[in-house]
Amino acid sequence: MHSGDGPITGFGPVSAAGITDMMDTTRQFSSDVYQKTHTDVRSLKAKLPEDSIGSIVEEILNRIKSRGQVSGDSINAPSPERVEKLAYALISDDDQEGARFIQDVREDGASLEAVYLAYLAQAAYRLGEWWTDDHVSFVEVTVGTSRIYSIMRGLSHLFTPRWPVEVKSAVFATVPGETHVLGIRMARDLFSKEGWDIDLKIGKDHDTLVDEIAHLDCTVIGLSAAGGHSAAALAKLVLALRISNPGAQIFLSGNIVNDASDLVALMDLDGIATDADAARKIMNAAWQNAHRA
Repeated sequence: MHSGDGPITGFGPVSAAGITDMMDTTRQFSSDVYQKTHTDVRSLKAKLPEDSIGSIVEEILNRIKSRGQVSGDSINAPSPERVEKLAYALISDDDQEGARFIQDVREDGASLEAVYLAYLAQAAYRLGEWWTDDHVSFVEVTVGTSRIYSIMRGLSHLFTPRWPVEVKSAVFATVPGETHVLGIRMARDLFSKEGWDIDLKIGKDHDTLVDEIAHLDCTVIGLSAAGGHSAAALAKLVLALRISNPGAQIFLSGNIVNDASDLVALMDLDGIATDADAARKIMNAAWQNAHRA
């Protein structure tokens, strides 16, 4: 391949066993979330180095392609021709064409599982093939992956926990490559004393970190980065976690909040903790939302 250019959790990896539709009255796709996410991701990519953009594009493609497939009728198990139609819609000149396609199949009865594991995963696979074969340009694949990710975010409020969240739990993790860990260790100790079950992950490479968090059931994911040097790694991590843990709330702390505020503002975060009190409010609100679910 080329290089270049709902705030509830309780989920493991996105799989046939881990996706649950809410009642039919909540099947609506959030166009506002889609549009904001697409605009932010596009702006973020414009501010990052070209090699970072290529890495993020491949990350989105690979994470989505790995989701798998589902079986069922023609709505839930689309034909290759239907998948190809979606793939072309995702790279068309119309920002909304791919989103409308997904809205239509949802209205026709396609499950949330099918949208993730059949339509979007297979469309991502098709885009990856086309990129490898020079059938589409890097710019087109960049547009297509941004729209796939944005569609997923537009559906994220439809996820429900696999089981009720009874324990106040969270994952605290440093961004891959980050060496400043004292602050996050102190935060872990503080919240542990307040009754939280904190799973601390430091010194992990990107793939290991995402895979480990994907298999955990927690209310929030707290990320820490010391400065602007971690911006590209943070952006890639947040995108991956949004795909692997679609219902989780993600918040950020660390000096990067000040050093790269323009980039951080575009990273689709649920909250920014500038001190312990801010982190406490974010985490308690996220747990209460999950507990009510």
